[in-house]
Amino acid sequence: MPAVRPTRRSVHLRRALGLGVGVALLAGCGEGDGDRAAAPADRGRPAVASPPALGEIPVLSGTAALVFPLDAYDRRPADQNLLERAQDELAVRCMARHGFAYVPPERGASTPRPLNSRVYGVVEAKEAAEHGYSDPGAQTDGRPRPAGKELSEEGLLTLYGEQTDPASMPASQEEAEREGGSARKAGGRAVPVGGCNRESYLKLYAPTADSVDIMFVFELKARSKTQSEADPRVRRNDAEWAACMRKAGHEAASDPMKAVRQLGLEEDPSGPAARAAAKADVACKKKVNLVGVRYAVQSAFQKRLVARYAATLELAGKQQEDRMKRAAVLVR
Repeated sequence: MPAVRPTRRSVHLRRALGLGVGVALLAGCGEGDGDRAAAPADRGRPAVASPPALGEIPVLSGTAALVFPLDAYDRRPADQNLLERAQDELAVRCMARHGFAYVPPERGASTPRPLNSRVYGVVEAKEAAEHGYSDPGAQTDGRPRPAGKELSEEGLLTLYGEQTDPASMPASQEEAEREGGSARKAGGRAVPVGGCNRESYLKLYAPTADSVDIMFVFELKARSKTQSEADPRVRRNDAEWAACMRKAGHEAASDPMKAVRQLGLEEDPSGPAARAAAKADVACKKKVNLVGVRYAVQSAFQKRLVARYAATLELAGKQQEDRMKRAAVLVR
């Protein structure tokens, strides 16, 4: 199978990534399907054609130690800080080329947590009792711009570029260099389409035309999640969880992944009502082995995807290794 290059469909997401947001953004993006992880021809097909065999389902309650088949091809949380710093350095170099002394916003220090720690929501009794449905491990980083380092309007246009149709943006640095940049000039040079932020993203994540879209693995994971949630074994397990929650007095909860919204706790996810519901939620998940069932089913679907897209995933893994080496050189 040929390599999957960055898709026009995900240009909006990749441009957002060019602004420096990290893994948290990916967690909220749409789901994919097909050779590009979301081939339009595959949209609308049933999520589950034939449920995969599972073997013995493990009894699990925690999620922090879970490892899925596709995790081997994904970026590790510990890699993110280095990649962000490398992208900042590329933006600084681009801005210098155009005559601007750019100082990137400071990045707050963060402690990476396990990749799958909240994959099935709250699952720890202690965490539920103390924090309800709020996530104490969530990273928030406002990245304030250093005082006195604000850019002029021309500088901002050089950094972020002018408003451009995302579909017309170069999908790789190779393509960007071939096309020669935008009509705007700064420092006697054509500003990259999408600005220096876009260039810094392309140089790091999509240097050549055969670069695998960095959304590819995420979208395969999203596909496996959609498929597993439609699997009859997961649906039966969800029904058992919902029956348990009704007995605990939480009649509105029918979907363990939507409990906060269904129970009307979005405004105060850590308040007394949320803590009580979260404690019942965790107990019910443990009672019906929700983590074990979902993990077994989702892993089985991921194994299928790994086999189907083996060549592209192998290339993605190799490119990630190369990317980390480049990032280490840029920030040393």
